[in-house]
Amino acid sequence: MRFSTRTRYGLRFLLRLAAQPQGNLLQLGQVAREENISSGYLEQIVRALRPMGILRAVRGSGGGYALAKAPADINMEEVFQHLEGEISPVRCLGKGRPCQREKHCSTRSFWSDLDAHIRSFLQQRTLQEIIDTEKHSASGGNYVELH
Repeated sequence: MRFSTRTRYGLRFLLRLAAQPQGNLLQLGQVAREENISSGYLEQIVRALRPMGILRAVRGSGGGYALAKAPADINMEEVFQHLEGEISPVRCLGKGRPCQREKHCSTRSFWSDLDAHIRSFLQQRTLQEIIDTEKHSASGGNYVELH
């Protein structure tokens, strides 16, 4: 199972926003250059994340983006759903996709279990947990506050 570049880049974008000191704004062009992502693609990612209410946008010459919620309040399942769309490992488990073989499928329970594990993993993760894990890994096991 692979997640799209949209989801991978979106997560990197959110981590960049979370690393900004409180009140600082990050411009899309800067992120695009530093992360080697096209500006247009990054704008699409922002449009997908906007309905979640996790971004604060300021227009104008000094404008940019910041997180509108604390990283601890940003759930990864929601982020993945907004960026990826359907996150089920097989199409037949997706919402609104009835499967004709559902009652006779010899692998349905396996795929359902895998889907439940993926969703549970994402539901239990926040942006803050990813930040904390990365800080821990980058410091060789010692926590370091980055700002």
